[in-house]
Amino acid sequence: MTKPTAAPSGRSVRDRRELRPATERSGLTCGYNCLFVSTVDGMAVVDTGLGASFLGYGEYIEPLVGQLADGMAGAGLSRSELAAVIFTHLHQDHSRGAIWSGEPTFPVADAYAHVAEVAYWSGPIEQESALPHSAAARETIRLYGERLRRSFEHHDEILPGVRALPATGHTPGHSAILLESAGERLLCVGDTFYDPLQVTNPGWATPWDLDHPASVATRRRILAWAADEQVLLHAYHLPFPGLGRVRRTATSYTWEPIR
Repeated sequence: MTKPTAAPSGRSVRDRRELRPATERSGLTCGYNCLFVSTVDGMAVVDTGLGASFLGYGEYIEPLVGQLADGMAGAGLSRSELAAVIFTHLHQDHSRGAIWSGEPTFPVADAYAHVAEVAYWSGPIEQESALPHSAAARETIRLYGERLRRSFEHHDEILPGVRALPATGHTPGHSAILLESAGERLLCVGDTFYDPLQVTNPGWATPWDLDHPASVATRRRILAWAADEQVLLHAYHLPFPGLGRVRRTATSYTWEPIR
């Protein structure tokens, strides 16, 4: 599924066209890959998509989103039994799927977001690129109330085998989620990068990164660690299923998807 996006660095349309001969494309393809995790404390989901009836990106996007419930049903999962919702951050394309109907989509689930994320969206929002996301973020905080655990800090173990790692810059509490089981690891990088172009060019920020220098530093650090450790990555916005590894090149990195 796709949505309108700007150039990878937030550059002008003219600059993006200048990049076209090298990339052979003029836009980005964005997925919305929600990940379900089975833990000894129950089933959890990492991020929840845009939810149904979303017109914020134009009418054409509405039929392409809001498919989380169908996907769960197809996998034999029940919304009423989900134990936990983990948010890498509270942008609307990660949180609205949890609240789009006006009630919690997962009625008995505890919700987890970084303490700085909850604090930021609970206060006055002044950055222009954050404004479209504020309604969904505030509604998520309101609807989940006491079930939104506000105490999670980076490096905390949220659930057994599920740990939050620092990935700030995109938002103040943006977190990567590290899953560990039987000696294997999977790192959910959230919005650390939107497209393989940002893997090859980690210095490119996006208009939705609230702190550009911090987002670039985070991206460089996570890419270096993932390449050195050969950690399997789950990238929320890459084409389904968003799984792959990062390899070092002579001057940067490259994304190798797992089909």
